[in-house]
Amino acid sequence: MNRRTAIVTGGSTGIGRAIAIELAKHGHDVAITYRSSRDEAQKTADAVKAAGGRCFIHQLDLSSPETAGPVVDQAVDQLGGLDVLVSNAGMMVRKTMPDLDLETARKIFDVNAIGAAMLIQRAVQHMVPDGDYSQSRSTPGRVIVVTSVHETIANPQDTLYTMTKHALGGLVKCLSLDLSPRNITVNAIAPGEVATPINGMDADDFDDVDRPTIPVRRAGKPSEIAAAIRFLASDDAGFVTGASWVVDGGLKVAAPLAASAFRKSYLQQG
Repeated sequence: MNRRTAIVTGGSTGIGRAIAIELAKHGHDVAITYRSSRDEAQKTADAVKAAGGRCFIHQLDLSSPETAGPVVDQAVDQLGGLDVLVSNAGMMVRKTMPDLDLETARKIFDVNAIGAAMLIQRAVQHMVPDGDYSQSRSTPGRVIVVTSVHETIANPQDTLYTMTKHALGGLVKCLSLDLSPRNITVNAIAPGEVATPINGMDADDFDDVDRPTIPVRRAGKPSEIAAAIRFLASDDAGFVTGASWVVDGGLKVAAPLAASAFRKSYLQQG
């Protein structure tokens, strides 16, 4: 069997690690990127190899978006081509509107939005035949962007983060119109709270406490996000493009109830 090839950014821990392993289990060789922890990235690489795939590791800090292109070039050269890109790397900054500052705003937009756009741009150049956008692929290509449930709902405690995830949602829609005729689908996965280091949890902590604002009353597992991405990366997902799939345990549908309770509490306090 000819193995497919994938790049997964932010692959050293959490959701990114789970994605890389899941893709390896289903016939992909993988290149992963990490920002700061080479040791954690190596753990992912070891798990990918144990799952049957080759794995290559690259350092990438998207706060300097111009570095994305050369990293993609190197990864594609090692993999021997590119079928799937999973843009997963991102950063979380908790800032309300009164706390916003220009330096932080620029950094989070560079990492979460501009860096992702530059990454995808270079990856697609490798995915279309001979880098020619007028040509269609003979085999399916996939671009999958990990956004957040905050792509679709607001959180005033995470204003900057929410802004960047809305930007990514718009990017996915625009790219899907551009690339789908070239046999490259573009979709987003929008996770809710997941048991990952960025949320202060390990993967096994998903049900450590009851979460009454989430209908399933627990956090998500990284493997659950990875499973959704594995489907979007597969041939079976060829009729799905321009979509943003919310994988959040029902948080989005419960958000109006939570907002109503918040307003009631706020008015009572006032």
